[in-house]
Amino acid sequence: MSNTSDVNSPPSAAAGRMANLEQQQQKVEDAPDAPNPNDPQEPERFRTVADCATGELLREALLACSTADADWKTPHIDASTSLPQSLDDEARRLLELKEYYVLDSEQEAKFERITGLASRIFDVPIALISLVDIGRQWFLSNRGLGEVRETSRKVSFCAHAIVSKADIFVVPDTFEDSRFRENGLVTGQPLIRFYAGVPLVTPTGAKLGTLCIIDRTPRPKGLDLKDKQNLTELAEMTMETLNDRKQDFERIHDEKNRLIACCAHDLLSPLTGIQLNLGLLMEDESLQRKMDHRQRELMETTVQCSTIIERICIQAIESFRGGLVRDTASSDEEHSEDGSVEEGRVDIDQLVAGIERVVSTFPKKVPVFVEKDENVPKTIIKSDEVKLFRSVLNYLTNACKHTVNGSIHLKIYVRKATDSVMAKEGTSALPSSLFLPCRDVLCFEVHDCGPGISLQEYPNLFTPTTPTNQGHVGSRSNSGIGLYSVATEVESLGGDYGVFPRQDLVDLSTIENDLNDDPCISGCVFWFSVPLFVEASPLSGSAPGASREAVPTIAPRKRSSNALAQEVEGMSISNRCTKKQAVHRDDIEVEIKEDESTISKSMEDEEPENRPRRVLIVDDSLTIRKGLTRGFERLGFTVDEAENGLQGFKMMKSRLYDICIIDFLMPILDGPDAVRRLRAWEQDHRPEFCQYVIGISAHANGKDAQVGLKSGMNRFMGKPVPLKSLSDIAKCKEVTDASTQLDLIYSRSRQEFVDAARASEISRLHNEDVHSLRSSMTSLSSNSNNAKKTCLIVEQDADACRSLKRLAKAHGYSVVSVTTAEDGIRLLKLRMWLVCFIDNNPNLIVTFRDWEHKTRSIKQGNVYVISDTSHPLNGFDGLLSKPVSAAKASQILEDCEVGKSETTFNIVSVPTR
Repeated sequence: MSNTSDVNSPPSAAAGRMANLEQQQQKVEDAPDAPNPNDPQEPERFRTVADCATGELLREALLACSTADADWKTPHIDASTSLPQSLDDEARRLLELKEYYVLDSEQEAKFERITGLASRIFDVPIALISLVDIGRQWFLSNRGLGEVRETSRKVSFCAHAIVSKADIFVVPDTFEDSRFRENGLVTGQPLIRFYAGVPLVTPTGAKLGTLCIIDRTPRPKGLDLKDKQNLTELAEMTMETLNDRKQDFERIHDEKNRLIACCAHDLLSPLTGIQLNLGLLMEDESLQRKMDHRQRELMETTVQCSTIIERICIQAIESFRGGLVRDTASSDEEHSEDGSVEEGRVDIDQLVAGIERVVSTFPKKVPVFVEKDENVPKTIIKSDEVKLFRSVLNYLTNACKHTVNGSIHLKIYVRKATDSVMAKEGTSALPSSLFLPCRDVLCFEVHDCGPGISLQEYPNLFTPTTPTNQGHVGSRSNSGIGLYSVATEVESLGGDYGVFPRQDLVDLSTIENDLNDDPCISGCVFWFSVPLFVEASPLSGSAPGASREAVPTIAPRKRSSNALAQEVEGMSISNRCTKKQAVHRDDIEVEIKEDESTISKSMEDEEPENRPRRVLIVDDSLTIRKGLTRGFERLGFTVDEAENGLQGFKMMKSRLYDICIIDFLMPILDGPDAVRRLRAWEQDHRPEFCQYVIGISAHANGKDAQVGLKSGMNRFMGKPVPLKSLSDIAKCKEVTDASTQLDLIYSRSRQEFVDAARASEISRLHNEDVHSLRSSMTSLSSNSNNAKKTCLIVEQDADACRSLKRLAKAHGYSVVSVTTAEDGIRLLKLRMWLVCFIDNNPNLIVTFRDWEHKTRSIKQGNVYVISDTSHPLNGFDGLLSKPVSAAKASQILEDCEVGKSETTFNIVSVPTR
């Protein structure tokens, strides 16, 4: 296995834990023949978020802990200096910890250098980077504790540090602290007498763990200011390294997913041809009469295999697109926000029949038998048929490759949470999750008679095959990517997986009758289990010998193309193709009145009634911004952030906020100067509303505060801003008055756009119908003319984008809206647009105009910038000021419609810049 500092192939957490179990097994085998019965037979297994595939399973794991003895509840905390511990906050923190992909990883040099530096700077024997898990603290880097990589969370000092209100958690003398004097790490090794730790805080404010230093002698004076600054900077350096590592992993992971999705997409084209040809053959009655039963069965198997390939390809594409192309009408699977399967229905009988049919065609030297217990329900939910099918098939094909004598058995059964299998002597190292599940699980086991697995091969199982971890030819660790696929799919369903020798089953009392008569007890048992969810109706197990002749229905799913591409390509078709039957003027007027009510309703439904309250936080400290963001979001505000004064000044010009919080000292432009510029701009361009601005600073004195107030700030507050004071800010009279004024502005603007859109739509419908009567043409012909009116909107502000889009549609335009400059450039290059509204982005228009000058012989006209400036920028044809005026936008749309042939499609010479 490659070093995990290479983020290309991080080890599977479950595979790493399995390897640890096997190492412990070797220790047990090397132990004396008569061990002390009081000694533990296997290492303590701490609870970890790595075992929880979804947020739902994590919450179940947290709830499973008893209230009095909860793994994640920090004991003996000081309530006066500690934050309250809640299950929701802990679940969010643990899920974010999991997203960093560092639990159960190998040691990495970049983190070892940090702890080594900390050990030398503070002259301590122990320095750690500790990550606080559900029931353990995992040492990402360990300087001074030997080979120890984890300890219980219950004795963890770092668990206290992450709930402390202080920025640095210091224990000068553990003997003098009632929380720790009886701690096992104090009374025993490593004999902690002094501790200091700084939390590792993510950009979202979650505390993953700490960078801490430990000494075996007390330090009554604790840390001086210089030491605190040094330790804080080392912790920030550690967090930056973790963030960079995470970004590198996500980038490489995205690239791999993109490659897989592209391959899957390319496979669908030839696969469609195969399926069409198979369909023609299946519908050919003369061919069907000539085929015997075996030939028809082979044909049906081929059809099913092609269907499964299609499902796998589409699943890969959907995974990459984030569900963008999911056709919910054609799928029984519903997914929750965290990606877990919500209501995926699986028919077990059809699943088994499909497995039997596909495996029957796979090359093998021994027979394959499928055994399904009576307690297996006919249907399960919250699962995924394709993932189960792929996992079982990978196990079976792996067994077929390595088994030349005996037989292969697939066993499917349910294990209740209350069930247990008592292991006799020699079986203590079997995976505990196989015997004591924490919930009801559906188990799949594949028993083979192939060669065994040596202990040295275990670390390479269930990991992607690479040149560094590839086993010798014929070895089980050389099973390719199949086992890794099982690990990935089962973990995504919240299940467990593993392997153990068949020999270990001989001494199990519950199943010894199955194997004691078997002269060949070599081979392995590959297993996996997934959470068992059934519908509220009573369980109905399948009767023994139930018929499996039904053709398996891993049904094909309807493919849908990219929604954005469909919207652009469909511009030639009118969005409104309703045929009008009226031939008299009275009928037209009646129809227009009916349309008016429909338009009014649709306009009101499209725009939210209540304006979202907004806050702008301008601060160069990411920690401050994220802390305030979380506080205001809990109060129901939508929060925007800016990292310097210039960026904040631009945002305050372009959008109206209920509250603006701005730091005093920042790079590029400090707070008072930014507010001073804002007030001057507001006086000239927006006198009807002034932003409510609160200045904050940790270093400003009374004189500096007066400078801020004179610059135009409404209020001054010192840092740190207590989160409990945010509620007082939101309720103060000045803010409520500002919110009331913004509500009125929003209501007037909303009504203005609704009225303008309604008037434009009614006028358009009236003109269409009159034109239809006079020219004796069908309404479809009239609509075909409207299809030529196309509008592109590139705008990040959702409110402005929604208003413009609605207004353009009312004028009969087909509209495409995007939020990013990259999408805007791509769509500008795709086609000519009648009118374009683009957010103030000089780089976008310069890039496009350069490309246009080199590539096109015609110039894209009617490109309007949406900006708070008073004049158009170079490259644009006009200006639409913020906040957007419905009257101005309507005039632009009407002017473009009238002069489109002269302004948009003229051949021109574009001058070079």
